[in-house]
Amino acid sequence: MVINQSLLLLLALTFTFSVQAEGYKWTDANGSAHFSSSKSDHLALIETPNDLEDKVSKSDPIDKNNQPAAAPQVDIYVTSWCPYCKKAMAFLRKNDVAFNVYDIEQDIDAATRKKTLDPGYSGIPLAVVNGTTIRGFSDAAYQQALAK
Repeated sequence: MVINQSLLLLLALTFTFSVQAEGYKWTDANGSAHFSSSKSDHLALIETPNDLEDKVSKSDPIDKNNQPAAAPQVDIYVTSWCPYCKKAMAFLRKNDVAFNVYDIEQDIDAATRKKTLDPGYSGIPLAVVNGTTIRGFSDAAYQQALAK
């Protein structure tokens, strides 16, 4: 049994050291990728795991001016039977705009918020798009508010 344990230890050490060997990847002039355990003559094209880590750590800082615009904030106050409410929600879905729906007949808090937002307006829908309050439904009004 002593031989078997020694043999197992020797095999384990052999595989451990071979796993630690560094591999290289390089691309030739034709765009073909090559992998080897030794460096290529094409030193400028070699990529090692350390090279890849360096590239990631030295990547360009994020340019805040090129960040995508934040998703629009849309709240819409509706009733289940209102055809203009359905048109407004269909418009938002068609344009892939996420929105929060508040049914003022089912949610008393929503009805109170709607009255607070626009006390002089008793109609529906009432939408708040990026801070702009829109009475009723109009494609143009929604598009303009979404553009802000």
